[in-house]
Amino acid sequence: MAPPTRREGVGGRLMSSVHDEKVVGKIFEWRLYKRFLPFARPYIGWFALSVVLLLLLSVFTMGGPLIVRQATGIVLGEISTEGTSPTALLTRWSLIYIGLAAATFGLRLAQLWISARTGQHIVYDVRNHIFQHLQRRNLRFFDTNPVGKLVTRVTSDIEALAELFSSGIDVIFYDIVMLALTLGLLFWISPHLALLTVALLPFVAVWSFRFKRKAQNLFRKVRARITRLNSFINETITGMRVVQIFRAERRINRRFQEWDHELKNAHRETIKNFALFYPGVEVLSSLGTAVIAVAGHNLVTGGQLGAKDLVFFWFMLHKFFEPLRQISEKYNVLQSAMASAERLAQVLDDERSIPNAPKPKRIPNGRAQGRIEFDDVHFSYDGKVEVLRGISFKVEPGEKVAIVGHTGAGKSSLINVLGRFYDVTQGRILLDGIDIRELDKHELRRSIGIVLQDVFLFADTLRENLRLGDDSIDDETLMKACRTVLAEDFVNSLPGGLDFQVQERGATFSQGQKQLISFARTVAHDPPVLVLDEATSSVDTATEQLIQQAL
Repeated sequence: MAPPTRREGVGGRLMSSVHDEKVVGKIFEWRLYKRFLPFARPYIGWFALSVVLLLLLSVFTMGGPLIVRQATGIVLGEISTEGTSPTALLTRWSLIYIGLAAATFGLRLAQLWISARTGQHIVYDVRNHIFQHLQRRNLRFFDTNPVGKLVTRVTSDIEALAELFSSGIDVIFYDIVMLALTLGLLFWISPHLALLTVALLPFVAVWSFRFKRKAQNLFRKVRARITRLNSFINETITGMRVVQIFRAERRINRRFQEWDHELKNAHRETIKNFALFYPGVEVLSSLGTAVIAVAGHNLVTGGQLGAKDLVFFWFMLHKFFEPLRQISEKYNVLQSAMASAERLAQVLDDERSIPNAPKPKRIPNGRAQGRIEFDDVHFSYDGKVEVLRGISFKVEPGEKVAIVGHTGAGKSSLINVLGRFYDVTQGRILLDGIDIRELDKHELRRSIGIVLQDVFLFADTLRENLRLGDDSIDDETLMKACRTVLAEDFVNSLPGGLDFQVQERGATFSQGQKQLISFARTVAHDPPVLVLDEATSSVDTATEQLIQQAL
């Protein structure tokens, strides 16, 4: 068992240490990119198609201003019509403009669909990978990670990552391409005015860097506050009976309001930071526009620039600042996604698990006889205080052994190391003469049935709660197991029998009924070794004696 965390009590000041998360000081974006890049590789073809569509979209988008330049030249008489009616030429260019707009609409629609589809596929894979990763962790991992924190990782953190894959990276790429094309056209029209425009970029870069540094810390802070609140909500709802028994509602509510207020403030700081950043870019773009207006007027009156070119440059100037605005908006999404990616990487990089042997041994004949031996077993949860010291004993097949001791003596720890939920720190445990660390974990746990005092039932049918995904166990076997533990009448009394829908954690059952279901579940799987951890503590004495006789 992990060392307890100091608490002042329900709603007390020291409870925060249980749910608080460390806000990491520095983020390495490239490390995070590389961490999640493998999830994108299966969809590289779709990414390539999205890039091609974006390139086409950027070219078609540039066509509109060029058409406006031609139309302006025709209206101002700067472009010769060569005998063709100006109205006819303008009509022709107008039709071309409409065609480009329709093509742009089609390209944008296709690109958004592909981008969203690809992003959701990637997020689906990430979510499944993380969930499978969690299932492979040992219990020590769950001792130090609250349920609410892990739920946040698999839900809201992944949703933030989804925004990045679905509409973040591709839009930033498109804006960069648009920025480059626009800048090229600006230099083509007037290098002098283009240089004045480019002179604004260092100011935009400095302003963006300032926003970036602050945004990283703020988004980390928001994610940490969300995780803490989710953990607290999960713990409070799970322990609601205790909360109400001890009339702790007011204290719990005060703690919730305090942490909810801190989350609100963290969001407000983020909004404030972005609210300052975006108008800052707008101010810089407005200054640039004013400078270009004065310089452009001087060039036109001096005969160095045509009126149509100034109109075109003015048009393109807005196109130049538009990607900057888009990038600034998406940068907000990027920082939020990076904060979530950082926390997801922390979960994925946690390799605390019970490893299988490289070449696991097989139990002879595919079924264990049930000979258990503890040989000088030592074990510690925290690596400091030993809860098992020099434990040695043997249990022969068919033999029944009772282990007694005071609270905290290590009785449940024996079960934990026997099932390899934790590994012993010294000594060994043998099943039929084979060190359990040399056996496949699934084969070991298939050989050992454990009935715990604290029963966990899933929100599913009673049938699925009994067989837990093992479709080889038929209804006849399940009812035989129920009959063995004297639960047959109870099961038959339920509406639908085995099809009865169990509520979360078996909320509609008494503790005794839940223990009978747990007994039946273990018996139905027919393990060679049966371990009972005060499994009949909630059933009456007569039923307990009958169950013992049946077993």
